[in-house]
Amino acid sequence: MSATAERVPFTATRPGGRPGLRREIGFIGLLWASGGSIIGSGWLFGAQGALATAGPAAIISWVVGAVAILLLALVHAELGAMWPVAGGTARFPHSAFGGAVGASFGWFSWLQAATVAPIEVMAVIQYAQHYSFASGWMKVSGGQNVLTASGIVAAVALMAIFTAINFLSVRKLAHTNSAATWWKVGVPVLTIIVLAANGLLNQ
Repeated sequence: MSATAERVPFTATRPGGRPGLRREIGFIGLLWASGGSIIGSGWLFGAQGALATAGPAAIISWVVGAVAILLLALVHAELGAMWPVAGGTARFPHSAFGGAVGASFGWFSWLQAATVAPIEVMAVIQYAQHYSFASGWMKVSGGQNVLTASGIVAAVALMAIFTAINFLSVRKLAHTNSAATWWKVGVPVLTIIVLAANGLLNQ
């Protein structure tokens, strides 16, 4: 494949028959889609596990992680602006290091995408344990959370709902995701405000 052909981005038919990437989400929708993928349903579980393992020193890991993510984001932003192609996560390593590395990164990206929905389902079921109607969906076996028969049925139903949402058009999915991300951002921000106000009142 020639270098010129390789640099041609993935194309799709836009409204009006013009070729090119379909840009239907907009800046805010794209921003919330990125934020929503970063702030998943398990963010509270991650904080809980880190605090249980390292205590207050877990803050250091969050700082290290933030620096690493910032560097990765800046690299992707620079490459995306210079070379606007679809599938950049696999295409950039392919161009820089060869087909084996590009295929590996593409495979890793696919695995990440394929596991998001099951992880979200498990997080929803685990959060739902606080409600009486869902208390029988999960049990602890050998120190691990295991789904019961009714939990498996609930998980299948939730997977069907999440899959149906993902089959929506890009624009509708962006609107749905924006509403969920507002909730994801609002809860930690409200938590920070409440804890800060409580700390000031107790001084």
